[in-house]
Amino acid sequence: MRGAASPLTEGDVLRVLEDDACTSLVAQPIVDLRRGVNVGYEMLARFAIDKPAPPDRVFAAAVELGLGERLEARMIGRALDVAQTRPSDCFVTINTDPRHLTSNEVCRVLDARADLRGIVFELTEHRSIDDLDKLKDALAALRKRGAFVALDDAGSGYSGLKQILELRPHFLKIDRDLVSNVNEIEAKRAMIQMLGDLAGRLDAWVIAEGIETEAELHALSQLHVPLGQGYFLARPAAPWAPVDGKAASALESTSRVSLMGALSIESFVEPCAVCTDSVDWPSVEIAVQLDASKRPAAMRLIVEGGPRVRRTDELMRVKRGETLEDVALRASTRPANLRWDPLVCVNERGHFQGIIPLHRLLAGLARRDPSAVVDSSATWQSAEPDVTMH
Repeated sequence: MRGAASPLTEGDVLRVLEDDACTSLVAQPIVDLRRGVNVGYEMLARFAIDKPAPPDRVFAAAVELGLGERLEARMIGRALDVAQTRPSDCFVTINTDPRHLTSNEVCRVLDARADLRGIVFELTEHRSIDDLDKLKDALAALRKRGAFVALDDAGSGYSGLKQILELRPHFLKIDRDLVSNVNEIEAKRAMIQMLGDLAGRLDAWVIAEGIETEAELHALSQLHVPLGQGYFLARPAAPWAPVDGKAASALESTSRVSLMGALSIESFVEPCAVCTDSVDWPSVEIAVQLDASKRPAAMRLIVEGGPRVRRTDELMRVKRGETLEDVALRASTRPANLRWDPLVCVNERGHFQGIIPLHRLLAGLARRDPSAVVDSSATWQSAEPDVTMH
């Protein structure tokens, strides 16, 4: 029997902090389960010293020695550097301890980056956060520079419903314990459907992590989970590895099954008047304001009582590849004052494509053949995630 691993010393942690040869980064693909393509990567730290040094042990030792913020800042900085070389149209998630996100050392690293588009800060700590308001302020500042927020291990531990509602992440990562043997356990499938419905109401994306078997992949696809990662799809490797060949074949098979009978919203898109953020609103019933990157920033509607302007966080964006049923379910959960607003259609890069009047969407749903309706009991987003929006 092997003995317990020797504890990491202050010298071990200092080596990791001061010697570039002791640290490296790998990337694990995050896959669109419907289309079978990489849409993102999770950056993972690796440490090489003269004793076993799993990342969780190294970070825990650094925290215990009062060096946690320094190590966090160092690895975030390195991850941001590597992320600049990522493939186009892919996002990168960086694991972040929320206790350190507001520290001076981490803030100095982040403040040096004016553009954080395509970067997802994945909050990994499961213990209670002492100052939630301070964390929310820090996340708001990152969002303004284009960053996204993910909450790790949704459905277990600290990542409870209250924290999901408070932090309103762009991504919910389903805990591996829920994914394991999901094809055999009905209660797990029900829990994942519940989390999918919650994510849809928050306009968030669900990522199932820890997919290790083809059976789990098929079950998640049947539940319309949009994104996944795990050893079955691809192991962590040097950036930027593709999906495993065997997994690609399985993804192609599940994609055909999940899309059978699904009707895309693309045929319901209508043109709409647009203006830039430096131009006055045109005198029309509906107009969309675009930012410098041709992404929707606001919408003006002429309604009873006069014009109403919807800002970016009030717009419901949909992708061309989303299904009619999923979009209708998600639209029905919007606040009452926004529920009948036109939907804003964007492409995979977040560029404005047109609007979809809700009455047209509902009419299309009513006309379609009921025998062809795909089960959409969870409110999933099933098109490629747009990492340049919001």
